[in-house]
Amino acid sequence: MSTRPAALQKLRILSIIEALTVTGPVKPLLMFAGSARAGSAEYPAVARTVMTTRRRVVGRNDAPDELYTAVKAAGLEYITIQERAAFDPGVLPQMRRAIDGNKPDIVETHDSKSHFLFFVLRLLHASLRRPKWIAFHHGYTRTSWKIVLYQQLDRLTLRHADHVLTLCRPFAQDLRHRGVALRNLSVISNAAPERAAPGAGAIANVRVTLQIAPEECLVLCVGRLSNEKGQDDLIDALQRTLAGGNVPQLRLVIVGDGPERKRLEHLAARLGQSVLFTGYLADPWTLFHAADIFVLPSHSEGSPLVMFEAMAAGVPIVAAAVGGVPETLVDSESGLLVPPRNPAALARALAALSRDRALRQRLALAARAALVRFSPSAYVHNLLAIYARVMQPSAIAAPPRKAARKRTSEAP
Repeated sequence: MSTRPAALQKLRILSIIEALTVTGPVKPLLMFAGSARAGSAEYPAVARTVMTTRRRVVGRNDAPDELYTAVKAAGLEYITIQERAAFDPGVLPQMRRAIDGNKPDIVETHDSKSHFLFFVLRLLHASLRRPKWIAFHHGYTRTSWKIVLYQQLDRLTLRHADHVLTLCRPFAQDLRHRGVALRNLSVISNAAPERAAPGAGAIANVRVTLQIAPEECLVLCVGRLSNEKGQDDLIDALQRTLAGGNVPQLRLVIVGDGPERKRLEHLAARLGQSVLFTGYLADPWTLFHAADIFVLPSHSEGSPLVMFEAMAAGVPIVAAAVGGVPETLVDSESGLLVPPRNPAALARALAALSRDRALRQRLALAARAALVRFSPSAYVHNLLAIYARVMQPSAIAAPPRKAARKRTSEAP
């Protein structure tokens, strides 16, 4: 018999996010939406709507973008707010009407701009103080002055959210320094998607397409090409590794696009064919399986989905020990962890893994075994438990006692 209270048979969530593609924050959102749609004995069904701003560009085709396509494919409602320019005040009345019409129980904001917009709306309109406000903090980037400005506004906005969710304990400590109260703060790790492995033919075809011979060691890096991702450290490390000798022939494949691409291509030019840039790929899953080593050289990370994808694909990992990475991988047990911004240490780890097939296999097996703690079902249960604590106790059932003690949903 269901223990779900009659007061709330369906939890309505409105998620505000700024994106054109299926970014890191979007993937868990879509995964959760599919898993929680029907609810359970403890929790109500969840109906989710995604809202985002869009700016019309003269001469550009108005065909649906990747985010819209993915949201609609997941069976979710999608609301577009038209924006004429940066800091367009006309966005606010559109958002107010849309939120009032949607009547959510919870409004989630997923980036600094969205935090700020909803903070202002709540100040101006008492009706928007009825839904609970949960702000997701995914970390910071410095890709433009506008983004940096919005990020600075977090010091004002986040302390006023009903609850703030972030991806790792270092991020949580930073948020506490920004004024977020401990009682309003939770940490929840991302989860590894459950996917079937591609066939052997597809994996072999990827290497053929990239012109990488079977005996060559394919080193893979996936991520936005921006300063905090540390791809310049990886290029430096590769040069050091090759100069040291006594390693297999290494080919570095960098997947992604971003503001640093031209600079990185210039840095890599001296290495010739040893470095290949593929640009943005919507789904590099087969590439993960084709790789011999995956490298995450970031200066800052939360709970990186690419790391979980590498773990699920069974590829050994070298990663900078930042953010939530040490909360997921154990150095020399399930991955090789190195200090950030340290190309020499990164080169030593690359050399060690490229020379030692047995070490690669041992690390990959241990990393896959660790994924049980980061399953989609665990993520969904932990997030529902947080929703339960944020909502009024009479409106949604309390989480089971045992689940409430799970580390991934505790405050730091």
